[in-house]
Amino acid sequence: CVILAMMLMNVSSPQLGSALGYFYTADEQCLADGPHFNYTYYITITGIVGSVVNFVSVILYQAFMSTWRFRPALIFTIVIGSLAPIVDLVIVMRWNEAIGISDEVFFLLGNAIFENLVVILLAIPMSAIYAKVSPPGMESAVFAYVVGIGNFTGMFSGLVGSAIIEWSNMKTVGEDCDFSELPTIIVLFKILLPMLVGIPATFLIPNVLQTEPLIDWDKEKWCEEDVSTGNDGEHGESLMDPQISVGNEEDDGRIEPHLL
Repeated sequence: CVILAMMLMNVSSPQLGSALGYFYTADEQCLADGPHFNYTYYITITGIVGSVVNFVSVILYQAFMSTWRFRPALIFTIVIGSLAPIVDLVIVMRWNEAIGISDEVFFLLGNAIFENLVVILLAIPMSAIYAKVSPPGMESAVFAYVVGIGNFTGMFSGLVGSAIIEWSNMKTVGEDCDFSELPTIIVLFKILLPMLVGIPATFLIPNVLQTEPLIDWDKEKWCEEDVSTGNDGEHGESLMDPQISVGNEEDDGRIEPHLL
């Protein structure tokens, strides 16, 4: 159930960054009434701000959300992540210019901050969940398996986002670009879909504190006693205690050929 919840949360948020990137950086020939961000601002400046936000996000999570239960922490993050694309919607609809806020300022204070904030706030509890679903003695293998599933679903959400952009018939390059379907796509797949699918998916995760185990491995009988101690106590004792075996070899005076 935990892995299914992780898959649903990842798939419910298709990646539409390519379409938004084309919109923000389109020139006047492509989009006359667009933000026209240059790449220095769109990549470098926002990247620096995003790095600072990542650092602050870790501090905020540790200070305020580390004591929450898994389910409220994930629901809160999904809601914030669903509201963050409203910044993109406002810029695409050009509503920010109507209230006198430039595209650069509105994008920097909105998208550049909230997008990175949501990524960290979601990554921290999910990393803890990955570790807690790993049974004793198989931590590395199960952790790698679960992370691999997470990476696959993330890649799949990117493919879904590309398919959505392709099916919308948006024209993102060349002359007379057409981004008329972009507001609808943002509302449906970046605001509504994560809340309609992601929030119910969190109920598949046990509502325990982040400091508590997700699975009681003793109750699940993952670790059981060696069956060799069940029928013959002396035989089981000799198998479990290597010193007794060594002592027997010394008394016998012989060494098994495979030990030479």
